[in-house]
Amino acid sequence: MLHSPLIEDHDERQQVLIKHSKTKTIWIIVRYILSDIVKRPRSFKIGLFTIYLVVTFLALLESAIQLSPLIFIQLAETQSGDSDLVFAPVSSINKSMTYESTSTFINTTEINEYFNSTQGIFGSSPRWLLTGNLINNNTHVQKINQKLRTFVLILNQTQEISIGLGRRSTQNYMNANQVQVSASTLRGLNASVGDVLQVNIDVDELISLLDGNTQSDSELYFYQFINTTINKPLRNIFGDDFENIKIQREEIQTRTEEIVFIADQLEANEEMKNQSKEIVEDFIQAQNITENEKKLFLQFIDFEYSRNLSEDARTLQRFAYKLNESVTVFEIELAISSLVAQSVNFTFDVVVIESIESPKGKWQDGFNALLMDQSNATNILVEGFLSKFEEVVIDQRLNDNTTIGAVAELIPIDFFKSFIQNNTQDIYLPDYSLSQNLVLKNRLNIYQDKDTIKSNIIDITNQFFKKTGFNYPVQATSTLATAVSNYFIMKNFIDNLIAAATMILLMLSILLIYSLMIGDVEEKTYEFGMLRALGFRKSWLIILLLLQALTFAIPGLLLALITCYILNSLVCMLIFETTDLVSNYVIANQAIYLAVSLGILIPIISNIFPIQRALSKTLRDSLDLYHRTIQEVMVNVVKLEKMGISLNQTFCSLLLVAIGFVSYYLIPMAFIFNNITLGLNIINIIFIIMIIGFMLLVNLLQAPLERAILNSILWICKFDRNLKQIIFKNLKGHANRNWKTTFMYSLALSFILFAGASLTLNSKVIGDALQSTLGGDVTVLVLPTDKIGLDEYQIRQHLEREKLQDSTLIQSYSFNALILTNFPFCSRVQWFTTMATFPWAKIRLGGVEPNYLETIMQEYYLPDDFDDQVSYPQLKSGKKDGVYGLYNRSGNLDIESEDDVFKIVSTMSIRDSYYKDLNLTRPQSKDEIDREINVIIPKGYKYEISVDVNTPSLIYWYGYYRINVRHTASKVPGFQFSSYRQIAQFGQGIISMPDQLYMLNTYFRGDIQNISSIIQPNVREYLSSLPKGLSYGLPKTSLRIKFGRKISQQERVDFCNRLRNYFRNDQTLLFDVQTLKQEAENAFFYIQILNIVVAVIALTLSFFLILISFVGNVKDNSWEFGVLRAIGLNKNQLTRIYVYEAISLITASGILGTFIGISLAILLTLQILMFVELPFVLMFPTATFLITCLGGFVTAVFASYLAVLDMKDKSISVILKGLL
Repeated sequence: MLHSPLIEDHDERQQVLIKHSKTKTIWIIVRYILSDIVKRPRSFKIGLFTIYLVVTFLALLESAIQLSPLIFIQLAETQSGDSDLVFAPVSSINKSMTYESTSTFINTTEINEYFNSTQGIFGSSPRWLLTGNLINNNTHVQKINQKLRTFVLILNQTQEISIGLGRRSTQNYMNANQVQVSASTLRGLNASVGDVLQVNIDVDELISLLDGNTQSDSELYFYQFINTTINKPLRNIFGDDFENIKIQREEIQTRTEEIVFIADQLEANEEMKNQSKEIVEDFIQAQNITENEKKLFLQFIDFEYSRNLSEDARTLQRFAYKLNESVTVFEIELAISSLVAQSVNFTFDVVVIESIESPKGKWQDGFNALLMDQSNATNILVEGFLSKFEEVVIDQRLNDNTTIGAVAELIPIDFFKSFIQNNTQDIYLPDYSLSQNLVLKNRLNIYQDKDTIKSNIIDITNQFFKKTGFNYPVQATSTLATAVSNYFIMKNFIDNLIAAATMILLMLSILLIYSLMIGDVEEKTYEFGMLRALGFRKSWLIILLLLQALTFAIPGLLLALITCYILNSLVCMLIFETTDLVSNYVIANQAIYLAVSLGILIPIISNIFPIQRALSKTLRDSLDLYHRTIQEVMVNVVKLEKMGISLNQTFCSLLLVAIGFVSYYLIPMAFIFNNITLGLNIINIIFIIMIIGFMLLVNLLQAPLERAILNSILWICKFDRNLKQIIFKNLKGHANRNWKTTFMYSLALSFILFAGASLTLNSKVIGDALQSTLGGDVTVLVLPTDKIGLDEYQIRQHLEREKLQDSTLIQSYSFNALILTNFPFCSRVQWFTTMATFPWAKIRLGGVEPNYLETIMQEYYLPDDFDDQVSYPQLKSGKKDGVYGLYNRSGNLDIESEDDVFKIVSTMSIRDSYYKDLNLTRPQSKDEIDREINVIIPKGYKYEISVDVNTPSLIYWYGYYRINVRHTASKVPGFQFSSYRQIAQFGQGIISMPDQLYMLNTYFRGDIQNISSIIQPNVREYLSSLPKGLSYGLPKTSLRIKFGRKISQQERVDFCNRLRNYFRNDQTLLFDVQTLKQEAENAFFYIQILNIVVAVIALTLSFFLILISFVGNVKDNSWEFGVLRAIGLNKNQLTRIYVYEAISLITASGILGTFIGISLAILLTLQILMFVELPFVLMFPTATFLITCLGGFVTAVFASYLAVLDMKDKSISVILKGLL
């Protein structure tokens, strides 16, 4: 086919014309948009401000949320310390026999080599945590306490600063004997910075830590050390029983005289001395002992022959002549152990250089601490020990005439001190530590969520133990990870609150932009018609509308990002300064993605319906200058068979399918995988759908409520009753446009009220849960791993002294006994059942004192049924004292019985008459009382095993016990009680102390108060280790104290510090319930600020939405406005018409929004209270409600006034001609 050049030129010209046409069209669009901005600046400013405000807030919020783990890390560090991982020594027997070392310290040099080769570890530092007393001997000041219990924390300060351990605490270096002390401890001692205090290390506690026993005696420990290191080889030389051979005093004195004579001869002849040394060494080498044992003896021989033998012989002679009786090697070793034990109970002076108000992660919050640098700790401890040793030895020589005093004569003090000093110079304390505290890399990334924390901790510890082997004698713990994980429940709550706020603000902004664009489309109908008449295609009209929306979206987005970056830098600086953790100052990627998505999608989504409206006009309708949308009637005739799928039907179908999918798959999945985040997200989605459903439902009441409110207004403003029909006509005519405004205002108000109520409720629930769980104003708990419990006698004596000093301070206090199933060497399960032994349920019984309910917070005590055989006294709260029934034996059936322990006599029925005739008691037989146990049980057992106060029942615990249920309760503070049947799996019961003693005596077949009557040796050993002076002989694991008056925070701190003085170890925890409750409420303060910010933004958007809506209403009714002016209505009357309309709309939607918000808040309250089982209390956010309603009212009045302002001052002719 031939191609003509003319044709080719024509095609090129056509392409050039098309290109030129597109360029011209784009230029026309740009000029049109710019001229429109100049002509109608209000719409541009509102759109720009809306995008700017919403995008800035949500992007900043999202960026801050990405840094929220830093806040949670800080909170967790204050609670548990800022060590990411703590490696502590563990007995090699507990892991494997691969590592045979008897040392219970960590070899820091060795373990650091493993740490350095483990990825993810930034650094480690050794620590030594010891228990002791801090003493103030200053007699010139009045002291609250002479001494206080404290934890001595010896650390490598330089190393900790280099790795950021304790980074938020002060970094003042400590030299020599300088220390840092908790401020509360100094107040208790009435000491201050610069004072010299004395520190006494609790050696028994240290020994119990080293050898793994719960209770150790220092004298016994040192004897065991001598026995294992010296006696073992001596037994091989002198026989197994050499320690118990008695040596008479006269024999020892005779032998020592001979030794003195021989020593003098040897010292006089050096050659003979050397020969005797060789003979002794040959004797040692010939013995059947290990090489290490031979080396030990040879070192001792070298040491002895290096000294003056005559002097040592005369020292031995003084020992012999001081003895009062015969002696054994065992007694001599015990005497040496006693001297050493007395010497290690030494004190040393320290100088306070700093008072620490808060540990700030340096150590766990809640206990007193004294910080000392390790650089001088060795010398200080050694010097303190030697000074005390010299004092003890001299005192025993002068004042003790027993074996101990005689043994003291054997010890050369000066030589011993010199020997210890010379041999400890090379001891470097950091080589062996009691713990290694680790800091990890990329902490912000690690502590993002529970799964990330868990995977990182497991990965790092797996790397370590792969290098060392599983049997390496250390164990890793991460209390910080546990503490941070506990805060993620709050984080999930905040995330869901923010997601809901984002959704609400997104809907408001979309509707606002939609109102702007739809108003422009309706106002520019004629202009669009002219453009189309001049050849403007529909596609270009779509581009024009999109570009017009983007003209305020893109600048708003850019301004929002700039503002967000500035504000984000300030937020980051505040967070970094508070937490002393630094990430970076850039906006988080998630925040940028959210900002760009919102900035672009909001105008695009908002333009969908305006574009459809613009394109739906015919050219004729568009050019109709007097056309009014409000008068428009459209009729579409469509055959049913051509209708196709309904959009509403499709939406409802998909919604129902989605709800079914969520209900039948996602909810069970969240439950099975314990995915709290997914569960909360589902609840959040359901919540938003429920709010919208509520809104659509109550919206049916909007019109009647508006009319009722308008009638009320006009009844008050009687001078405007003549305007009633006009306003009613406006309400009806503007219904479609006003619907968007009222819907969104009601939605925003309901969410704000719901969020405020839920925040206040959650704050209260957390406080109530703390008070209900702990029970007292001050609660002391012993960790389950400590079976020894509290030192009841000392604590009781202290509290009685407190009551004598200030009778109004303590109203009452009460101890709880160790739960029976937690008692060592006892069955871990108790079974609760009926007399028919069916069905069965688990229960755990624990004893309380008679005044328990008088001590706890009675508002959380929820009793149910009582045994009518007992007359119960009333508590101050008006409730019956259920514990009284435990100690009242009215109606109890106690049966006398005879127990044949070994079942010997019961098989000898033939000889019964023989014993009877001789009036003898059967052997191995004793009389007992089968005691009926009074108990308080949770109400839930009533539904699970049908046991009530009138039901005979049994408890099986290595034997059956008859039970009398005195009382049932839904909740008893300090115990696990519930009215639900699930409590039968883990519930607790309350019994009296005598009943608990009876059950234990029956279990152990003896009397625990008479230890010798107990058959089992391990039980006897355990009972012997318990503190002295226990009531009923029962170990106590908790204490609750109720104050008699309202006391200040400082008084609480001082009281708690005085009480901590009687804690045995760091396994005892003290909880100041009021302080904990206040901290929980403070944690919600910033969330409440967030809710207020959301409310302000929502009100701002509502203001613009009302303004746009009323501007549109006024323009639509401009001709009527002019007619009303022409027939005599003045400007103020016309203004009041729209003000009354606005007040009616906002008041009606406010009432409906308040109703929805309160309904949802009640629903949430019922849901939470269903779990915590507390009385119903609606926490209504009054302040937020008043601010929001007042703001909405002012917004409506002001917006309606602005809408009329442009028109009311124009002439009637201009208004009637539509020249606005």
